[in-house]
Amino acid sequence: MAVPVSGESFASWLSRAAADWQLAPGEAAQVVGLERRAGYSAVRPVFFGIALTERSLLRTAAATGLETRVLRAMQLSRYAASALDFTGLDLRSEASLTALGHQEWALFTSSRACPKCLAARPVWQLWWRLGIAAVCPVHQVLLVDVCSRCHSRLGRGYAGHPRGLITRRGEVDLSRCNNRRPASRRRKAGLCDQKLATLPTTPAPAALAALQQRVLDIAEGRSAPRVAGRTVAPAEFFAALRFTAALVRLVATADDLAGCATLPDEAAEAFAADQHGRQRASRGGAGTQLQASPPSASHAAALLALTEPVLFAPDAHACQDLVNDWMGRAVAWRRTPGKSDPLRPVPRPPCLEPLVRAAAPPASRIAGALAVRPAARRSFTADHLPHLVNADDYTELLEPHLPGTAPVSGRRLAALALARLAGATSWQQAAAAVAMDPFRAARVTNTLVQRITDPDAFWTAVEQLGSRLLERGLVDYAARRRALAGLTAVPHAVLYPVCRPLDHDVTLQRRRHAAAWVWRHFTGGDVREAPAYLPELWKRTSTESVREGWRRFAAWIPDTVAEHLIAFGCDLLHHDAPGEA
Repeated sequence: MAVPVSGESFASWLSRAAADWQLAPGEAAQVVGLERRAGYSAVRPVFFGIALTERSLLRTAAATGLETRVLRAMQLSRYAASALDFTGLDLRSEASLTALGHQEWALFTSSRACPKCLAARPVWQLWWRLGIAAVCPVHQVLLVDVCSRCHSRLGRGYAGHPRGLITRRGEVDLSRCNNRRPASRRRKAGLCDQKLATLPTTPAPAALAALQQRVLDIAEGRSAPRVAGRTVAPAEFFAALRFTAALVRLVATADDLAGCATLPDEAAEAFAADQHGRQRASRGGAGTQLQASPPSASHAAALLALTEPVLFAPDAHACQDLVNDWMGRAVAWRRTPGKSDPLRPVPRPPCLEPLVRAAAPPASRIAGALAVRPAARRSFTADHLPHLVNADDYTELLEPHLPGTAPVSGRRLAALALARLAGATSWQQAAAAVAMDPFRAARVTNTLVQRITDPDAFWTAVEQLGSRLLERGLVDYAARRRALAGLTAVPHAVLYPVCRPLDHDVTLQRRRHAAAWVWRHFTGGDVREAPAYLPELWKRTSTESVREGWRRFAAWIPDTVAEHLIAFGCDLLHHDAPGEA
């Protein structure tokens, strides 16, 4: 039986063992007792190469005589305390793997490879499946990601599934790619016969190969890492690597790439192309996030080279100088009109937190500017505020301070800013004071305040908005929201006299849309939050259908119906809240 080689991946060992037994890898997986997905013709072991379930571990150890320690060492879970964080992985449910696949720097369904290593012997290293895998320290070449013949990621799998294993005997040649190729006009379906040893490689500088080995020693626990002049745990080192990588992905320039002597041209080009594509992306997604795993070995090489000066700075002062430069660029980015802070979701490791905090001012100076406003002007309370300020007032006073902002979001932020003027000491407290959905409030405050380049001018505009509220006469919007909280449908008898002459039926849907219209008119709220649009009232209707119904109703409603609904709303408010205008 094939004996596992130090550092070998589980998929590699199983393929070699299967060759010794003259079996296909899928048959070998069945022989050793790997737990697999039921209901498939192909063999699909659960968590294959990532971790062994207790059943798979005991069965494989019994069938092969290998120690459980050796079997565990061939799984990606080996790096769970250093380069990877497997918190949340539940070996009873493969669904728990989804989140890890999006957030961890690892190749869960493929592998990178060094063709020169595979030419010597068909052993695939486990570390090739790490997101930081970039350079072979032995042969000093960039690792290869994709087969040049089938154009699939190496080690991708078989039978249409990335973790499917071959079950046909006589087809597996360990020196070849063996990815499943679909049929085409020129060939039948089968396995890719590209010889791995002949895959083209790119030379890498010796310094970059040494850097790769240094990072691998930390991942394997062979070296105690230091960041900013102090010793840290391996997990904290890799957290610092990921934060620093996100930072350079955001701010690195062509000059930075050109000035990095250890960076091959291919790696520099891969980094620049990824940066350009992410900046041009019109929508988000896992692949556009700054904290995403490097998409290729070349990109990983660029990240290693660019982050080295910070991660391996000799002391805190040298590290601080570099952090100051990069964070200065990041602050300039987030203060560009229409931009937010893309580094916000990236966790800051404790070892870098003091340096980053010293290098960058607070994300927003809005609160600081508010602190110097005269309290005498706060002559209204949160009860007097709608959830969305008047649309015309917003366009005239505040829209210039929030470039690139959707009007509804800007009007919501303006309402929260008025609540801050009324005395709320934080955006969270402002949302609570006006009884606003905390998630909607957080979504606008976390993003939009970053777009304000002149806080003093912004608060001056908010004060002008407050003055207009006073001039028009204060309205108790909180009382209105309470009074109309149960309005889910306008009574049939109310709508019938004005709709029937217009030849419009009074349906339940129209009664609900009318209720939402009344609620919005009197509360100044977002119509999507109207009681009439509670999900349980529309169980068999999609959200888009409900919103389309509202758009049609709002476009249709004639003056006679609007006046009738306003009178109906006034009656409700006078009945439930005496003295309300």
